[in-house]
Amino acid sequence: MTKLLCELILSKKIDLMKKKMVRLAKSTGINSQETLTCSQELDNLINLHMIYFSKGNKLSNAS
Repeated sequence: MTKLLCELILSKKIDLMKKKMVRLAKSTGINSQETLTCSQELDNLINLHMIYFSKGNKLSNAS
């Protein structure tokens, strides 16, 4: 799998998780456990993107 394809897949997952979190916040409240769990999952995905695909990152420049 190419680096570009990996980045596109991860970006799509981030976008879907954002939409899920907004839906959860609207239906269960911004402080509900479901919304907070989703927020943490979104944070993890964003962190992965930053680690592997951010410009200036040593890991992203290694390949």
